[in-house]
Amino acid sequence: MKKGAFIKQIVIYGLILLASSLIANLANKLWPAFPMPTPLIGMIMLYLLLTFRVVKLEQVAGVSNFFVQFISLIFIPSGIALVTKLDVLKAEGVQIVIVIIVSTLMLLLFTAGIAWILIQVKEWLAARRSSNQMEVEED
Repeated sequence: MKKGAFIKQIVIYGLILLASSLIANLANKLWPAFPMPTPLIGMIMLYLLLTFRVVKLEQVAGVSNFFVQFISLIFIPSGIALVTKLDVLKAEGVQIVIVIIVSTLMLLLFTAGIAWILIQVKEWLAARRSSNQMEVEED
């Protein structure tokens, strides 16, 4: 990859991170009871930018692949923080595991439900289009 293209990709990611940080701070001031995680906002922004073709995949693929190579390093601070809280895990470990299992199941069910609804809507729209085309052909 060319050095200029890599720098351009870093600038795109930097702007997304800056914008997501500003949005998270604004959301925190408007609604302090519901903190918005900056990385989540950044991922949503990147998804929307890619979906609406504001940013092309080629413009961010190189840096994305670079970051994926080092993704295991991101989890080291979490692991260290977990080890420092072993007393909390010992006291409330069962409740934490139950919450993780229940929330994961709820997330899976919610995702499956939304996917099912979207499939039904897509099939309904396809059936409606085909019936409209049949009516036009009959006329």
